[in-house]
Amino acid sequence: MNERHALITGAGMVGAYTARKLLENGWRVTLLDRQLNNGYLSDVIKDDTGLTLLEVDLTDIEATERAIRGLGRLDSVVHTAALIAARAQEDILETLEINVAASLRLACLAKESGAGRLVVISSWSVYADDQKQAITEESPLKTRFTSYYTASKLVLEHMLSAFAADQQLPTIALRPTVIYGYGPNLGGSVGSAAIEAQVLRAMRGDNVTVPDNIISQTELVYVEDVADAVAAAAGDSPMNELFMAYNVGSAETTTVGQLVETLAEIFPEANVQVGRGLDYSVIPPRQSQPTELTAMLRDLVRIPPRTRSAGFRAFVAELQAAGNENLETLGENK
Repeated sequence: MNERHALITGAGMVGAYTARKLLENGWRVTLLDRQLNNGYLSDVIKDDTGLTLLEVDLTDIEATERAIRGLGRLDSVVHTAALIAARAQEDILETLEINVAASLRLACLAKESGAGRLVVISSWSVYADDQKQAITEESPLKTRFTSYYTASKLVLEHMLSAFAADQQLPTIALRPTVIYGYGPNLGGSVGSAAIEAQVLRAMRGDNVTVPDNIISQTELVYVEDVADAVAAAAGDSPMNELFMAYNVGSAETTTVGQLVETLAEIFPEANVQVGRGLDYSVIPPRQSQPTELTAMLRDLVRIPPRTRSAGFRAFVAELQAAGNENLETLGENK
């Protein structure tokens, strides 16, 4: 029987790939989501030995308490579930309930379960705009907001910092940049869903016209690199304080032109070009400087994240391994 037990909330990209990584490392994993996509999870997690799936809505307080208390003692709790981007912008109260209130209730249950660590997914967007130098964990944070999602993430970080100190619960907030990879993108991600749509078209041999506003200047990070950091944070990474935050990224920003160049390199037979922008209500904001990853590479992962080319090649390999049936389903959802 696997010794350590982790609860992961959210079975989207980050949750699924983190579950796969922890299972590979010998953990027992319970993956909880309000709407499980079993076909997708089967694609990502080839060997599900030690995996338990729970379909629970975190906003249903009684059902959540009953499900998590029924798991017994937990070693780590990893919280990836959230409303993001355009989906979060639709309703401020729903975003507050899911991204903050439900997250704090989960922290209480993590403490009650005896978890030695809580890991939450925050966002690089909590940093102030127009940074003049590479973004470190000490860079200035936002004080003015237009995004409900970003505001909710910073509120959650502050609340969890206080909770960690009050309840002596070691807590790590990870601040990934824009994540791309094979996934259902159900939480509201605009950038990653649009990027996946372009890759799928190239794989099918279609002409690819990348919208000129799919990203502005944005640091993209492949989902497996994020999962590696999350899995390390859930385990035995060093902690000098009860609450710590880490950047997770690729340390290089990407423009639309560079994205087109990368796709053209991977698919030399495809006609890849920049075209007119789409009518997005929320797109990833411009990132003036890349993130500094010294702390992540020191405490969490020793191997630098994939380059843009290597990340997209890994992404294509995952899509190819998923098979035509699931690719067609994903394409219809874009």
